[in-house]
Amino acid sequence: MIEEKLKKARQRIGKRRIRLVSALLAAIFLCSLLVIGLSSYDFSNKKSVQAVVSPKKILVKSDKEKIRENFIEKLQEYENELEPRLAAVNVELWNQNAFIEIDELKKRVMSSFTNGDYQIATENLLLLQNLIKKIIKEANHIFEENLEKAASLLTEDLYNGANLHIKKSLLIDPQSPEALGLQLEIEKLPYLIPLLNDAKAARAENDLQKEYDLLQQVLSIAPDRKGVKDRLKMLAGLIKTQNFDAHISSGFSDIEKRQGKKARYHYQEAKKIDSRREELSILAGQLLELEKSIRVQQAINQAEQAIQRDDWQQAKKHFTRAAKDAPENKTVAEGLRRAGYFLELLEDFRQYFKNPYRLAHADIRSKAEKLLVQAEKASNYSFAITRQAKELSDLIIKTNRFIPVTITSDNKTYILVHRVGKVGVISQKNIQLKPGSYTFEGARNGFKSKLVQAFIPYDQNNFSVHIICDEPI
Repeated sequence: MIEEKLKKARQRIGKRRIRLVSALLAAIFLCSLLVIGLSSYDFSNKKSVQAVVSPKKILVKSDKEKIRENFIEKLQEYENELEPRLAAVNVELWNQNAFIEIDELKKRVMSSFTNGDYQIATENLLLLQNLIKKIIKEANHIFEENLEKAASLLTEDLYNGANLHIKKSLLIDPQSPEALGLQLEIEKLPYLIPLLNDAKAARAENDLQKEYDLLQQVLSIAPDRKGVKDRLKMLAGLIKTQNFDAHISSGFSDIEKRQGKKARYHYQEAKKIDSRREELSILAGQLLELEKSIRVQQAINQAEQAIQRDDWQQAKKHFTRAAKDAPENKTVAEGLRRAGYFLELLEDFRQYFKNPYRLAHADIRSKAEKLLVQAEKASNYSFAITRQAKELSDLIIKTNRFIPVTITSDNKTYILVHRVGKVGVISQKNIQLKPGSYTFEGARNGFKSKLVQAFIPYDQNNFSVHIICDEPI
């Protein structure tokens, strides 16, 4: 710092002052001894010489003493003020001739003083002061001029020139905070200039992201770089708009290609950038329609796959899901109707298979035969219906055919079949009955009646029943 330099300069000057004062005291001491010696000398015997001091000589001596004292005072001012200022501007480093001239003039000043030529010493001291003031003024001018040029060249990113001038300034004042700060900024130029050139090229190519990244690096090196923050702010806005437009464009393109997942991704990315743009609402509407269409198509495809597997329960499930998004879709509506119809047929078949012996009744058989007519049309679409229709048809035949039933007794018991008719008193008789459950009753005078429950399966070709009343009353 400049204060430290001034302190050191004052210390050097103080040492010189001590040596000068010591020399002056020695001279005064010698003069005092001379005066004492002369005063003790007896001049009374020399009549030709009068011990009278001229008033003129006393006046001269008084003036000389004043000049001497004035010199010492000016010398002190010089040493306290000008000499530290001179030391602070390092004149020896940038003006060798002036440094030599100052040194020679200072020697003459001290020589004149030592010889007692106080007036000449004073005049030379005045010349020295004027010269130093001139040098200091010149130093300040050189310092400011080079500092200004360095700052100007820095703004133009001219490293060599800026570095040359800042070094000249620091030659005058190596501790100047302003110059040191400027030097620090100049030393960043070799790192900044390539980045700035690349950023300029990126700008010419309209590569906004590349320019933004490069300027971010510039800002990390030189946070106060003029114009960079404003440009970055502008680029951020442009990049934001550019990215938004790119996502919107890609989203519409993906919708045309029916690529719902990609379109959804671009929609979400665009929404993160700016959720208020009108284009986003338009894209969202088309995206929802596309996703609904895709869901419907997927459900139809899954339903058709279920139909191929003859799984009408799953087919109905998928058609129902599709109907939520597209109730007006004819394919969905028709598929849902057909699946429901086929499931009803299958349920009807199940009910008949659950209790097939009901088919022996005429009214039930008639309904089953109507079901077979309905199933004939549906059988083209369902192997399960075809198979079950055949099974039902076989059941109708089997449950309505007559099976030979052999009844044996003791030729004493009277036999009848409930809801069918009388058999009579027999030892053995063959009758024809349809498959199903029957109650055979035997009666005999003096004996308890007997009931025999018989179930005739539809898949048997003959059946036998034995009944005798042999328990007396």
